[in-house]
Amino acid sequence: MITVLVAAEKQDKDFWNALSRLLGKYFATVRAYGQKLVLCKESPRLLLCDMQSFKAIDAERLIIVYKEHQPLTAKLKRTGNAVAEVDYSNDNLLEFVSSTHFPAITCGMLSRDTVTLSSMDVDSAVIDIRRPITCFDGTKAEPQEIPLRFAKPIDSFVLMTVAAVLILSGNIGLLSKGRM
Repeated sequence: MITVLVAAEKQDKDFWNALSRLLGKYFATVRAYGQKLVLCKESPRLLLCDMQSFKAIDAERLIIVYKEHQPLTAKLKRTGNAVAEVDYSNDNLLEFVSSTHFPAITCGMLSRDTVTLSSMDVDSAVIDIRRPITCFDGTKAEPQEIPLRFAKPIDSFVLMTVAAVLILSGNIGLLSKGRM
């Protein structure tokens, strides 16, 4: 199972709902947030949770999505593989993440970001992977552009976050199908 910790305000319900809806299309997902645990019927492949809900984190495969700065290092007990996803345009957040010594996948609209969008419209986008990304299984996702279509508008940071989770989990092929 992959644990996805989200550093975002609990009140940011649009972000949470969009992230869990999109990831739930690809993975059996358990969602833990605000002292609630939402279980699915099948064995989960993804645990999506907010980091304020836990005093300690012990995870073999961990993805930390930083939407806002929140202290984390005191909570980490052990991780096998940990990767931070962060918005590169937030300098304070980027400085904090670099102090954790986790590899970082930057998501944003700048040319220096790892995952970005080369175009975005109401019902489509093109994900641009600018640098090789090492997946949890050791394979590499090479730089490429992946066109996507979707039924309803998706926030750009949510879209890049979901793409990065799919890539890290070794499921870039799901993106290549072109539907979100």
